[in-house]
Amino acid sequence: MKYKPFVTVIGLLALTALALMFTVDVSLVDQPGVRMVLPVRLGPWTGLELRFCHNPECQKDFTIDQVKKPDICPACGKPLHTMSLPEYEQLPKDTRFIKARYTNSAAEQVIVSIVLSGRERESIHRPERCLVGQGNSIDSSHVLAVPMAGRKPLGVMVMETTRPENKELHRPSWNGYFAYWFVGQGRDTPYHLERMFWLGWDRIVHSLAHKWAYIAVAGSRDKKTTAYQDQIKSLVGLLHPALVASPTELAQP
Repeated sequence: MKYKPFVTVIGLLALTALALMFTVDVSLVDQPGVRMVLPVRLGPWTGLELRFCHNPECQKDFTIDQVKKPDICPACGKPLHTMSLPEYEQLPKDTRFIKARYTNSAAEQVIVSIVLSGRERESIHRPERCLVGQGNSIDSSHVLAVPMAGRKPLGVMVMETTRPENKELHRPSWNGYFAYWFVGQGRDTPYHLERMFWLGWDRIVHSLAHKWAYIAVAGSRDKKTTAYQDQIKSLVGLLHPALVASPTELAQP
């Protein structure tokens, strides 16, 4: 019951937003709170952007160094995209998406992605929907506090996932994690409801519609330990200053 007051406020804001939708002019703010560029180097990690084939009979992914012809699948010759086919089918077409695979000297691999909303609010939603749509099961979830220099710890939503073997797509079984947080204009939160609160607040109080994004890190985990959480803390500590726009950048016209 401790969340009841917060949920009530969300509900009231949603009703108010609907009531004002056709009577209040809302200005769309194109400037996002994130930089849509993933760095090649991220501490001890080296990254390569990913491209995805949308041919249902292929659906392979490649790092950009494996693609000889720009945006053409080396396996089947169909067009390549910056997001997978299930993600493309679930998101509005003006959603911006960037994803890269990072590797370190120990041959560990993680996937880092940024999803930036378009004009439709459905561009950003709970990532659980895409994960399940891609064949993953979510075993558990919790918020992890990541220490940050010069500010309070950053809350990151962490989901422990499993995925069965898919022989048709030549994908082995997988025990993984998916960690993310939402980023707005000078705001961040691991909670979907809190993001919705600020989205409604800005529309009603300031007559502004900001673009929101979420930054995610995905990797493998050993089901017997929680050592993967240290990897998340290290990566998020590097990603936040590299990707989240500073107050000075947000103040620029």
